[in-house]
Parts: sequence; structure tokens; C-alpha cells
Amino acid sequence: MIQVANFVTCIPSMKGKSLSLICGSLTWLRDHKRKVFEEGLTPVAGDDEEPDWMLEHARKEKRRNALQQRADLETRLAKIRAKEKRVKERYQNGEPQQKRPKTTPGGKVSEEEDDEAQFVLDDYDSDENSVQKAATNVSTDFGISAETQALMKKLGIGVGDAPAEEEAELEDELKIFFCSRTHSQLSQFAGELRRVKLPPAIPPDPSGEETKIETGLEEEVKHLTLGSRKNLCINPKVLKLGSATAINERCLELQQPGTSADHKCAYLPTKETEALVNDFRDHALAKIRDIEDLGMLGKRLGVCPYYASRPTIKPSEIVTLPYPLLLQKSAREALGLSLKGHVIIIDEAHNLMDAIAGIYSISVSLAQLQRSRAQIGMYLQKFRNRLKGKNRVYVTQT
Repeated sequence: MIQVANFVTCIPSMKGKSLSLICGSLTWLRDHKRKVFEEGLTPVAGDDEEPDWMLEHARKEKRRNALQQRADLETRLAKIRAKEKRVKERYQNGEPQQKRPKTTPGGKVSEEEDDEAQFVLDDYDSDENSVQKAATNVSTDFGISAETQALMKKLGIGVGDAPAEEEAELEDELKIFFCSRTHSQLSQFAGELRRVKLPPAIPPDPSGEETKIETGLEEEVKHLTLGSRKNLCINPKVLKLGSATAINERCLELQQPGTSADHKCAYLPTKETEALVNDFRDHALAKIRDIEDLGMLGKRLGVCPYYASRPTIKPSEIVTLPYPLLLQKSAREALGLSLKGHVIIIDEAHNLMDAIAGIYSISVSLAQLQRSRAQIGMYLQKFRNRLKGKNRVYVTQT
């Protein structure tokens, strides 16, 4: 059982606050993992009938398997760090870099559409009608119906959260969520995180019989930073829209089942690019990266960092994110974040109430309401003959 207590501290800026939080929280995390691991090696009730040598062999085998899994991951991450170091040295020495093949689609796609047809409303249902249809046509944050999701699952096309049976294969380790106001503050936090070296969570065998795996095992801090689509989108046609709302809407539109293959986002992870997503995961964990580094990594690998970062959350030890992604339930669900049983650190918590008020409120002036009403009237006059009867009724009610 984990005893959780609220703790509030106040440290002036530029006085080692971030480094103090990092060292204290991560040291506790590694110690807790070590205790949980050692408790898992103790014999359970009912094993008293087994001979001592068999219990000892089972304990050592379990330790060896855990160390082997950890060593395999650390080896992959070490190779990535070494490769990136060589690339950096070649760049500093002025050596020419090898050109990577382009991952974007070859031909240009024309996006010219009928100027008026794109503004015609789809058939609209009121709240009551939507509730009645919810049982047979459930929409998700991706704008895809339940029937379409079932068909895509049958065809092996992955969109959104992975099925429960696949998620069960990944262990959601206890982690720390560090939340701050802006990404610039989180980047400073990441800079302090690079200075920290910690002992591994799984200690060497206390009996002194260290294996080759235990002797060379070094466990780096596994960090991931999360951001919105506006921060992580690498599709130039979507990114040029500018506003976060327009980028979110366009991203979801490109995932609609009716969208042709030529118009779909080329960077969206699919079942066929699962190996690329795993490669992104390992690269993201290999080094301490801020939000800009994560975006450049997605461009280099040719995969969307917003969606590819989701599988990276579970093996991470510390996740940094801004206020909105932590405080908004819809944002947490979109990222597949579960805070239950984890540690949350909120930096500059005196700004928390203002942040919550800003997230869940909006200001509209009288002039904006009057202008919107006038525009709706003009829209109704222009498209009256092209709208369905139900839509005309709802528009006139405004």
C-alpha cells in the first residue's frame, strides 16, 4: 500500500527548486520500485512445501528475467545515444550528412473544393435525438462511429486507444507527472533533469553472486514530455492553419472514414508502421528531450509525435506536461493518461485556480453575439434551398 500525503513547499526562483524536486522525487521512485521488486521475490503463502533450493532457484530466475528485460531496453537506448552522439560529432566537424529518403507522399494533392458546398451543414440532431442514437452510433474524440471502429479493428487498422488485450501486455509503471504552466518552464526542468544520475531500481544480488547482466547495468532516467497537436503536429498543411482549434479540427477531419487515401495524413501511425512507432518510443526515452526535440524527432522518423508518444507514456518514469493537459479530462482521455496510483507534482501551484478558470471559461462580447446572429441570418438566406428541413428549424431558433 502506498501512503500518500499532500506536501506543499515554497522555494524562491533560481535557488535549485527544480533540482531539489527532481532528486527527491526520483530517488523516492527508484527506492519504491526496488522495495516492490524485492517484495515480489519473497515466497508467497503455500510455497512452504517446496524445498529451499527450488525457492531460491525460482527467486534468482525471476531476478535474472527482470534484469534481462531491463538490460535489453537499456542496451537499445544506449545504441541510440551513441548513434546520435556520432551524428552530432560529424556535424560539429563539418562532415557532410547522409540524406534520408523523404517520407512524405510523392505527388501534390489538390485541396481545391467547391467554395459553397463545404459550408453546407450536415443533417443535425438535437440533444434528445443524439441520446437516442448513442446506443447504435457512438462517436469518439476521433469522429469515428462504433461501427466504423469495429470494421477498422477487423481490418487491423489502429486508431485511438489500443484494445484492452493489447494494452495488458505493457506494464504501466509507477511514474511522476510534473506539471507547469508553459513549455518553456518544462524545457528548463528538462535541462536540470539531464544533470541527474541515479542508481538502478533493481539492485545487484545481495548474495554477491553478480551476473554479467547486473555488473554492466546502468539505468538512465526515462523522461517524456507531452504537448498538444499545435506543439507536435509535423504536417505542414495542417500546421499552417495557425490556431489550435483549426489544427485539432483539421487533424480529426483527416482521420474520417470518408476521407480518401490521398487526403489522409501521411504521418498518422497505423498497424503497418508499428515498428516505426516503437522506434520513436526508444528514441524518445534514450535522451531527455523537450517539446521541440520531440517534434524534430517525429520529423526525422516520419511519424506523428503527438500520436506516437502515447505508447511511450507507460515505460516512462517522469512525464512533464502543461496545465491544460493535466486538468482537462478530455485532454487526458485523448492522450490515454491515467493518473490513478501515480505521483503528481504541480509547479507554481498558486497559478492553479487562474489556470482552471481560463480552461473552463470563455468571454463573449455583445458585439460578437450581434455579429454572429447577423451572419447566421445571411447564411440562412444564402443556403435556404439547400438545407434540410430539420436544419432550417434549428438555424432559425437561434
